[in-house]
Amino acid sequence: MADKVRVGLVGPGGWAEYFHAPIVAAHDGAVLAAVCGRNRERAEVLAAKHSVDRVYTDVQDMIDQGDLDAVIVSTSEDAHHPVVMAALAARLHVLCEKPMAFSATQSREMLEAANQAGVVHMVQFTNRGLPHFRYVKRLLDEGYIGQPYHGYFYWPTGWAPAAEVNTYHWASDARRAKGSLNELGAHMIDLARWYFGEVVRVNASLQTFVHRLGVDGEPMKTANDSAFLLLDFANGAHAVVHVGAPNIVGPGLHHTGQTVILAGVDGTMETRGDPWTHPLPPVSQIVGLRRGADEAEPLPVPETEFGVADRGDALDVFHTQSIGTRLFIDAILEGRQIEPSFYDGHQVQRIIDAAMESHLTGTAQTL
Repeated sequence: MADKVRVGLVGPGGWAEYFHAPIVAAHDGAVLAAVCGRNRERAEVLAAKHSVDRVYTDVQDMIDQGDLDAVIVSTSEDAHHPVVMAALAARLHVLCEKPMAFSATQSREMLEAANQAGVVHMVQFTNRGLPHFRYVKRLLDEGYIGQPYHGYFYWPTGWAPAAEVNTYHWASDARRAKGSLNELGAHMIDLARWYFGEVVRVNASLQTFVHRLGVDGEPMKTANDSAFLLLDFANGAHAVVHVGAPNIVGPGLHHTGQTVILAGVDGTMETRGDPWTHPLPPVSQIVGLRRGADEAEPLPVPETEFGVADRGDALDVFHTQSIGTRLFIDAILEGRQIEPSFYDGHQVQRIIDAAMESHLTGTAQTL
């Protein structure tokens, strides 16, 4: 490998343009060397922003000709598996967006291939890098609530409102995605695993409230836009995960954003975080009540979790700290494996598949 990690970016969509590309371009140890997308014009626009000469519409061509060390996969979830497997066959390091795959069968193949290739592998679970949720994890590890009893992980969004029934998006297309369960649920399921450990049993109810039109303007099989999961953990705790996309949300509501309640033998924490708040600043509220206390105490996120990052922009930490995309590049340079890895992505995908099966059969699924 050269002095700098040469990175190829697959999927030049809005998130790649806003998040991955500028972070790679600004890293002293990396260079954005190639961009690949089915829409060549869009790929060229993103490449031009970062003075990238190599633009492709075929992933294999990019892998064969791009002289790369690593690949970032930021496509729709149905394309993750073939792109990642092609990169791993060339022994490239891989950062894959969540959800890791379309099925647990695919994610298992990706994990096994990554381990066999001996490369750095990572899944982009954004919550793990946010100061708000990192501080909650720290408090848990320090024993704030003690042995956990139960948790509540709730994320209502207005990302797929009923008013936009005629607007096609791949995340609502059941042929290409598993709806809110994958798009939103992957984040909250990973957060639940990060806080409480491995899941051993899943019960789920999935609903589709807004039936949408496909690319051709005709009714399509619409993926779930609301998912309700009951998770049992190996440590005896249990939790509810509830996510939804067609909600009407906005300022003034008390539970807009990601609400998490964690209860245990020694205390309770109630948290609400939302980096997507408009207008800024992002929502970041944590309160806790310890055994024996008369009332809950505020638990402000300390400056150490932000460092030099702008507290008014929750995602700025990804540009200034070794988390997310920067962590991926740092790990390649340092030759070490990191979390969240493909193992974490696979475990989340197993839970998602179990939720799908639970909904279809009406029975709880044991992992």
